[in-house]
Amino acid sequence: MKNLGLSFEVLPADIEEITEHAQTPGEVVAELALMKARRTQQILEERRAGEAGAMSTQAASAPYVILAADTLVILDNDILGKPTDRAEAISMLKRMSARSHEVYTGVHVIYKEAADKQHEHHEVGISRVHFRKLSTSEIENYVDSGEPMDKAGAYALQGIGAFLLEGIEGCPTNIIGLPLPLTMSLLRRCNISILGL
Repeated sequence: MKNLGLSFEVLPADIEEITEHAQTPGEVVAELALMKARRTQQILEERRAGEAGAMSTQAASAPYVILAADTLVILDNDILGKPTDRAEAISMLKRMSARSHEVYTGVHVIYKEAADKQHEHHEVGISRVHFRKLSTSEIENYVDSGEPMDKAGAYALQGIGAFLLEGIEGCPTNIIGLPLPLTMSLLRRCNISILGL
């Protein structure tokens, strides 16, 4: 979003990432993105209510957009989260070597246009990632770079992890964590235009 010249604030939602009704990876990321968006809206509304005396009426009721997302990496029906240590990162990358996996990202947008007018839309992006055959030394050197340690699936497409891949199907920005074309589409459905697109 920063690359588009948009000003924004990050408000961590701090939700318990447990879904009640979701069964498929797509349903899980959609529900988690919804939960994050709703929690963020609650935080924002509470903050606005607390600052109401210091804000003008116009500022207190100014429109806002909330954008929340959640991403899962799936291999053999297993969720590959962020590795907890070096050994787990190596294990994940060995499992993915010369194989394909899916990346699901749920995006939820809330546009509070006015006190009595709110739009909400969500979508799920799915990409397929094909890893090339990786040697043990490549995996260990990559893990020792530190890059995979805070990444779901233990790699980063936007970093040196791109060299681990043979190819992708779908949106590259979905793999990075926020599918930009899908996000732009959701914003347009809320009648919000970015750069006139």
